[in-house]
Amino acid sequence: MTNPVTTPPRAGRRGIRLPSTSPVATLLLTGGLCLVLVILGGVQSGAVDLTWPQVWAGLTGDSSQHIQRVVLELRLPRTLTGAIIGIHFALSGWLLQLLSRNPLAEAGILGISAGASLVAVLAFIIGDWMVSSANPYSNTSFALQYLPLFAMVGGLVTALAVYFLGLRHGTLSPVKMTLTGAVIAGMLHALTTGALAFWGHAHTELVAQWLAGSLYGAEWEHLRALLPWTLIGLAGVGLLIRPLDVMQLDDQHARTLGLGLNRWRAFALLIATLLAASAVGVVGPVGFIGLLIPHICRRLAGANLPVQLVLCVLLGGVVAVLADLLGRTLFVPYEVPVGVVSAILGVPFFLYLLSHQP
Repeated sequence: MTNPVTTPPRAGRRGIRLPSTSPVATLLLTGGLCLVLVILGGVQSGAVDLTWPQVWAGLTGDSSQHIQRVVLELRLPRTLTGAIIGIHFALSGWLLQLLSRNPLAEAGILGISAGASLVAVLAFIIGDWMVSSANPYSNTSFALQYLPLFAMVGGLVTALAVYFLGLRHGTLSPVKMTLTGAVIAGMLHALTTGALAFWGHAHTELVAQWLAGSLYGAEWEHLRALLPWTLIGLAGVGLLIRPLDVMQLDDQHARTLGLGLNRWRAFALLIATLLAASAVGVVGPVGFIGLLIPHICRRLAGANLPVQLVLCVLLGGVVAVLADLLGRTLFVPYEVPVGVVSAILGVPFFLYLLSHQP
């Protein structure tokens, strides 16, 4: 069966026609436009909506100090951070689903986010003991500097455990891997809660907010802490495009083509964990984006992995920013964390996918 996105047109009688890229271009332009629109909406909307002239004046510095602070220090860094973490979780889920050939694979469901959260919370507690302060929020810079790295270690250990426990007679079992991840995630969530209860400190308010997957208070410092991991992750995904394409064949055919399956699977698992865990280390666990977005991208782009990749980047940012925008505007003056909104959107979709699994 041919794919309308990737199949080139046949040559006509009067000469060879140039390949039409309009379907791909339409998909990418639409995704890019949606991302721009939700970012603009994130800057413009909030507890108090701004007009477009006020937003522009705040961006250019031609407005009052209050408007500039709202636009440049509060809403813009928060919105951009939301877009970046959406990209991280979407690409992580995309890699995990291709790696395991399991449409239910995602960092939250497989326990990677839970492992990252546990190690990050332990690092936060130990860091507080080492650098104690009367102000619960004074160690934020310490957390931002080290949490992504610690979270990545926790996520990687969990991912390796789920991967090897999901093997059945040397072959990866999608259902077994998913169930194993769910069990490990539950155990790690319990350990995280126990660690917070043992800590019993005023800092738990900050950590509990972080564990809900919240963008509240996101600043330029959060974005700077996340961007290096974004660049590393994107570079790694770029290197994986060709091996991932071959990995969609059965193992025997892939080895016949000279692909080192174990080496590339380990690398793909590393990049997927790095993307998810680094995002968890900065804003906390945000679930189901990595489940929802790759499935939508496969439906739109077919088997074209490069187009799937770009769509994951665009739509991951769109969904994360939109979820955050809904969470902070629907119940003003109260705010629902982005992790809660994404779960509300993602759980029905997960149940739908689960019901269609053999």
